[in-house]
Amino acid sequence: MRIGRAIALLSLLLTSTGWAEAPRQYFGISGSDALFVPENGQKEDLGNINAKLGYQVNSFVGVELHLGQSVSTSSSNVDNPSLGYVAPMLRLTLPYDQLNLYSLFGLASVRGDFPGNYDDSYSDFSMGIGLELYGSKRTALSLEYMRYGVDDSYKTFGLGVVHYFEWPRVRNPRFER
Repeated sequence: MRIGRAIALLSLLLTSTGWAEAPRQYFGISGSDALFVPENGQKEDLGNINAKLGYQVNSFVGVELHLGQSVSTSSSNVDNPSLGYVAPMLRLTLPYDQLNLYSLFGLASVRGDFPGNYDDSYSDFSMGIGLELYGSKRTALSLEYMRYGVDDSYKTFGLGVVHYFEWPRVRNPRFER
């Protein structure tokens, strides 16, 4: 019964006049410096390319899907290490004028492939913080720190661009009066 009341209250808050806005979808791409520290202690310093798709439910709550892949190696003990991840995240945002400060929480699935040495793949809790600075109404420069995992950790610190957009709305003239 309590869960039903909580869901009803949350629905009311999300759709109330002060909170409800048009849905905002967004896409972001960034480059980052990544550090992979597995439980065995062998560190890998990598360059990363990251992408995210998101949906902002209202000004304060959203969901994101993070995808990333290593693209270069600064210092590594192995030849051609490969790291990639996918992470669905809950986003809590504090908007202020032309600035968004946000935190992210979710789960990550990290795939590590290090030829000749070890294979380290895992799924674990992930978290991060970020900042978006708007240069226009829909495009922002983003700065983000993420940690994918607790024991094994894959940390990224990146700079990128985020663009918010509205999906085209299809109108049916038969229903417009």
